[in-house]
Amino acid sequence: MNKNRVLALSLSLMMALSMSLAYVGSVYATDKKSQLNSIMEKQKAAEAEKSEVVNELDKYKTKIVGLNTEITNAQSEIEKKQAEIDELNGKIEDMQGKIDDRKSGMSKRLRTMYKNGSVGFIDIILDSKNFSELLSNISMLQKIYKSDRSTLNGLEKISEELNKTKKELSAAHQAMASSQNELKSKKGELDKVSAELEAKAAKIDKNLAIFNQQAESLSSQIAAEQAAAQQQQPPVNNGGGSSGGSSGGGSGYVGSGGMISPVSNYVVTSEFGNRVGLEQYGTFHGAIDLACPMNTPVVASDSGRVMNLTGWYQQGYGWGVFIDHGNGIVTVYGHNSALAVSPGQYVKKGQVIAYSGMTGWATGPHVHFEVRVNGQLVNPRNYVAF
Repeated sequence: MNKNRVLALSLSLMMALSMSLAYVGSVYATDKKSQLNSIMEKQKAAEAEKSEVVNELDKYKTKIVGLNTEITNAQSEIEKKQAEIDELNGKIEDMQGKIDDRKSGMSKRLRTMYKNGSVGFIDIILDSKNFSELLSNISMLQKIYKSDRSTLNGLEKISEELNKTKKELSAAHQAMASSQNELKSKKGELDKVSAELEAKAAKIDKNLAIFNQQAESLSSQIAAEQAAAQQQQPPVNNGGGSSGGSSGGGSGYVGSGGMISPVSNYVVTSEFGNRVGLEQYGTFHGAIDLACPMNTPVVASDSGRVMNLTGWYQQGYGWGVFIDHGNGIVTVYGHNSALAVSPGQYVKKGQVIAYSGMTGWATGPHVHFEVRVNGQLVNPRNYVAF
């Protein structure tokens, strides 16, 4: 009798201890899920910040490309103006030479004709045979002088115009050079900002890598702890027996064939088949997407054995679960925030296997639900009444 009491007391203590450990484990797992959610929020904020930085960086790079074009065009204009100035300098030098030659010729002629002022005039008067010849000689001298003066004035006028054009070209040349320097200064400022944005983007990438590593580590711990707790429960046979065609071969776990939705509170956001608007993820969608709140419990659609788990970005599924239901039927649950099972574990229909999220290629929290028959993707609506 005393032995029976001792045995009963021992069993009671063991059960109480087991329940206490289970409670502590549950609280610990919940704490880790809270940490995981916090990390995922940081990751989401970092990705949003990076998107803004990249957009801003693209704007600055576009401006820099435009400034480079303006600087190149300005340099071409400067070189063109300089070529025109060089050509004008040559013309001015040539014109000045002609003016100097004309002045020199006039001086020689005047020195010959008027060695000492009025004496030349007297010689012309004295040499004239008559009054008519005198008038003719004076008229000839006036014409020669007027012609020389007219030619000289014309040359000097052309020279003045050339110098005026040279000044205008020089002013334009200086203005273009000044404008080019301003453009280079602006480009320098944009280059500096672009470098700062690139450094900021690199820092965000580094933080994202840390967040991903932390999230992956926590998710693995959560999955391992929850799987260990589930494995303490004996597997339940649905009575279907083993299917010879099942990839789970002889496991004793064969699905009932009547599947349920993996989440209870959802909105179908993407159907099975070809889709429009999300071509970046592929035109064919081999699943049904079930949008639901973050961390919604995801359950097994039918009983079976966990074949495989996918990592954070692996195959685009993010944290994913693959379950073999026998008879060649496999279901896939993608983009979860955390996993609650481990490979090789047997699960019952309706058992929590993960928690919804947006890991992998996802634009929002949802469950990517696939049904495969003998390796071929089929419409999940053939098995689940959504």
